[in-house]
Amino acid sequence: MQQYLSTLQQVVQDGLDKNLIHYSTQSEILDGRVMSINSKELINFGSCSYLGIEQHLSLKEACSQAANKYGTQFSSSRTYVSLGLYEELENLLYQIFEKPTVVTASTTLGHLSVLPVIIEDNDAVILDFQVHSSVQMAAQLLKARNIPIHIIPHNDINRLESKIEKLKARHNKIWYLTDGVFSMYGDFAPMEKLEELLNRHKQFHLYIDDAHGMSWVGKNGCGYVRSCVEHHPKMIIAISLNKAFASAGGAVVFPDAEMASKVRNCGGTLIFSGPIQPPMLGVACASAKLHLSEEIYQYQRHLADLINHTNQLLNDYGLPQFRETSGPLFFIPVGLPRIIYNIIKRLLGDGFYTNAASFPATPMRKGGLRFLINGNIKRDDISQMVECLAKHYPEALAEEKSSCEEVAQIFGLSDFSSKLSIPKSPHSSTFNIEFKTSLEDINADEWDNLFAARGNLSYESLAILEKNFNCEQRDLENQWRFFYFIVRENSRIVLATFFTCAYMKEDMFASKEVSKEIEKSRHNDPYFLTAKYIMLGTPITKGNHLYLDYDSSSWDQALEELISKMREIAHSENASQILLRDFPRKNSHNFKQKMLDLGFIEYHLPNLCTIDDLSWKSNDEYLSRLGQKFRYNVRREILAYQENFKCYVAKNMSQQEIENCYQLYSQVYEKAYELNVFKLPLSFFQDICQHPDYDIIRMYLQPSNTSIKEEKLVAVMYSFVKSNVYSALIVGLDYQYLYSHKIYKQILYQTVQRASELGCTSLDLAYTAELEKKKVGAKTKPMCAYVEIFDHYNQTLIQSMTAKVGE
Repeated sequence: MQQYLSTLQQVVQDGLDKNLIHYSTQSEILDGRVMSINSKELINFGSCSYLGIEQHLSLKEACSQAANKYGTQFSSSRTYVSLGLYEELENLLYQIFEKPTVVTASTTLGHLSVLPVIIEDNDAVILDFQVHSSVQMAAQLLKARNIPIHIIPHNDINRLESKIEKLKARHNKIWYLTDGVFSMYGDFAPMEKLEELLNRHKQFHLYIDDAHGMSWVGKNGCGYVRSCVEHHPKMIIAISLNKAFASAGGAVVFPDAEMASKVRNCGGTLIFSGPIQPPMLGVACASAKLHLSEEIYQYQRHLADLINHTNQLLNDYGLPQFRETSGPLFFIPVGLPRIIYNIIKRLLGDGFYTNAASFPATPMRKGGLRFLINGNIKRDDISQMVECLAKHYPEALAEEKSSCEEVAQIFGLSDFSSKLSIPKSPHSSTFNIEFKTSLEDINADEWDNLFAARGNLSYESLAILEKNFNCEQRDLENQWRFFYFIVRENSRIVLATFFTCAYMKEDMFASKEVSKEIEKSRHNDPYFLTAKYIMLGTPITKGNHLYLDYDSSSWDQALEELISKMREIAHSENASQILLRDFPRKNSHNFKQKMLDLGFIEYHLPNLCTIDDLSWKSNDEYLSRLGQKFRYNVRREILAYQENFKCYVAKNMSQQEIENCYQLYSQVYEKAYELNVFKLPLSFFQDICQHPDYDIIRMYLQPSNTSIKEEKLVAVMYSFVKSNVYSALIVGLDYQYLYSHKIYKQILYQTVQRASELGCTSLDLAYTAELEKKKVGAKTKPMCAYVEIFDHYNQTLIQSMTAKVGE
């Protein structure tokens, strides 16, 4: 959660810095069409009051009359006493829906009242991936009761039915939570297919949020859902009175009076939250009466005409839609937030207010321009706005180094560039770019000059990796594709790096509890929740993978070239995400902002543990550098056991010794969920055990004072040594002696002493086990990765997992 909030804060702050959100109107009078922001009059294409009836005389008079009769407030929980207008409103809504209705203070509070009451302990819940955030929020209350929550891809009826089949043997009811009209993309739930499932599966029930579907369609404005199907006995509909209904609050429509009564009596927010206040209750009653009159159909027809006009204009100008809609919510695919902001700024300059639909509501690169049609807007307003949009859309794409072709690729659309006037991209480059797929094509001396002191990234170390993993005969997870990328400006290297395409576990950074549960499912399917990543470095390399010359004025452009190439490879390899890893969280070169502009979110990694001064001359001097508490710990838990062990670092290991070490690595691998990755093959260890740049410490328990009769291998540390930098990479442990003989603490201590003996200037002890590494003298450095996820479905699924994740 903290990681999500950090990312959200970064994204929202970026919008604030660009002066595109958190506006306040300056209009003394609002007419539903024009509003004033920053001293500029704007046509409002951001209003969810779709019918435009907020200016209707009867509604305004009802507001005034209710305030005059009852005051501005009636402050009481509805459990004690409700203003009589509540009863009137619920009776009017009954006439609209012909079903029992409970009015709530908001749609969100309605979800929070209903779902915990109607969903019982032996039920199961399925969420549509795009269901509104307010529904997802309410579903979190169910997780606390260990009700299993499952997520399916958006509007995937086949996946939904498959889930129903799997769950129905173990659960009384299976609830599907979805929207009628989805609030970002403006597309619809497939109601006829959902009705089929309700009829075919006895245990299947539907809870559907039709907040954006209310009023503008259906008999008496009953909304999108009820305009498609009758009210099914196993269906509950949540609606909003705060959008096209032009009032305040929400309501929930139940299939029968018994269920409505149960929610009214037991719903938490109905008991403990405040009510809708008298003026807005008066408006709601007036709006309901308007809905029950013939006049409502005039408003519906007028809005439908504006929607048809908008669709016709978008088609005429060749502007894309994610899904062509018959509703008032339009989504124009764009891509990254910075491109959306570019378009919005241009439209603001022309006098049109529109919205961004972007992260976190959409994946970072799948954002778009969101605009809403309401009945107060004129046909000419729409014509002028779409004309301006048709001009600015391709210009903004070109200015931000995107294109219609790229948008079509990201969203899976047909090419739509033929009707748009595409300007030439202003982008020009003086770079000389080298892109290679084999280390053989890279200059070894030049590479080592850049990377030999940055971790196990030397030319010869990468050669070992290519030999072991760049092979189609390996298991899927051990087939890595290598890419080398160097950007020069004249002869000067501005950027150099390498990256791989490899299968990774998508719970790599999840909590160890979640990974443990996912691993149970991998017993049957070893590639469950795995996907191809385009990753800076490889799954086994550590260190500073990206050489970037910040003294060059073109470093940011060179970074753009790298990201463009990684995206190109990601598309061709059908990868799920791009991961740039192992960066310090604090960067003084605006790197973080640049990555956000490129569509990458910062992801906090575990702290890196390092010792940057290994110059002690004796063990006493080493101990004197530790704090008193840690010094005591080393003496009591490490030095007190030291005589029980003997260490070897010789390279002439037999095949049996290599395999024994590998078995210790395997023991650690089976328990290492903090950073959940695939197991490395034995062949890799065979090669590094023979290579001069790898240092292998083998620790044996001695037979004296123990039950063993001969020395026994109990720990191994695989490290890489180059240019006076000692990088600890992989540990292996015999868990039989982990606690009794403190072998992990001991191998850490031996690693520290070994790095000092070799005259190294720094020691990298990698991630995890932070406290134990601090005890031997390590300092921590906050680190991060930058991630672009093309489809958030699997990550959302992982975040939602409970103890029944493998169900």
